[in-house]
Amino acid sequence: MLGKLLKYDFRSMWKQFSVIWPAALILAFLNRFTMFGMDNPGGSAFGEWMGVISMGLFGGVCFTMVILSAVFVLTRFYKGLLGDEGYLMHTLPVRSWQLVLSKLICALATTVVNGIVGILAMFLMMPLNWDEIFDTQLWQADIILYFLEFLLLLLVMCAAMFMNFYLAMSIGHLFSRRRILMSVVAFFGLNILDSVITSTLHNMDMMNWL
Repeated sequence: MLGKLLKYDFRSMWKQFSVIWPAALILAFLNRFTMFGMDNPGGSAFGEWMGVISMGLFGGVCFTMVILSAVFVLTRFYKGLLGDEGYLMHTLPVRSWQLVLSKLICALATTVVNGIVGILAMFLMMPLNWDEIFDTQLWQADIILYFLEFLLLLLVMCAAMFMNFYLAMSIGHLFSRRRILMSVVAFFGLNILDSVITSTLHNMDMMNWL
């Protein structure tokens, strides 16, 4: 049943980002020819303006992608489990943790795909020498392992942040009025509590032990 929930959430994700992701890659590829031609003394004024416009559109698309991702992560949980859609979702023969896990996996997938699109866009936009890139000393086994560990830690941090958002919205939903405001208050309260616990563990030298 978790697979069906994921299928439903991923379908909603694709509807939200099916235009913005290809648009970012296409504009990045166009900037490869317009942006780097702006520094050419023989370039025309029209080419320079096209480079400025293309770069502006690319920046706008990237900004929209980030904002849309944040809105999507929050609204998918709130509307899907705490809003009107939640009345239907909670009648399904699945456990509550599966509903939350489906939203979390979809949110993490959105974050990962955004990162991949951003990296691909940078590669498409900049004229790189692939022989020099793959012939560098950075491509060593220990460096690659450290890099993978860094990516894993980023993913865990994103998961913790999303769960913090989910918990804050769930606490705010317990109130009968001003639920969004109480969710914001709960979010800051949870962050303060997290800081106090982390500081206490640090003072007890528990962090180094862990």
